[in-house]
Amino acid sequence: MTQKVTQQLSQKIGLFTKRQFAVLKLRVGGGLSQLETAKKLGTSRSNVSMIESRAREKLEKARETLKAFESIVSRHFVKVEKGMRLHDIPAKVLQEGDKYGIHLRSNIIDIIRMVKQADPRSARTGTTTRELEFVFTQSGVLSLLLDGKDEDEKKRKQKKKK
Repeated sequence: MTQKVTQQLSQKIGLFTKRQFAVLKLRVGGGLSQLETAKKLGTSRSNVSMIESRAREKLEKARETLKAFESIVSRHFVKVEKGMRLHDIPAKVLQEGDKYGIHLRSNIIDIIRMVKQADPRSARTGTTTRELEFVFTQSGVLSLLLDGKDEDEKKRKQKKKK
């Protein structure tokens, strides 16, 4: 292979070679047929077909990888309405984890403790006095969001101030 061809093959745009990107751009973005694409790129239709096929395989692998990664870092939210009975909250939160097949690392007592810390008046009234929102990860870590922030994050910031 000539040096120029070797350089062209080593140049990439993301996961695609420049050639694969050009083919997808003309085929998908431009709506051209394989034959029209081949003429524009100065190659054969069968070569365009092969390049496109390999590029689509890479694209599918990238989608699968992204989906797997998102399942690791995804967060699930559970809203607790104002006025909800304190003893009903753990069941709601734990059922939401079960719905996604996630074993939450917090138990009923932990959940009630989180609510009482975030909404102290709920201990006296037996119901929440404001809307609350829990969040949990795929690994089962449960937190209570306060003003759009994670409770643990808020505690860390308070410790830094001291």
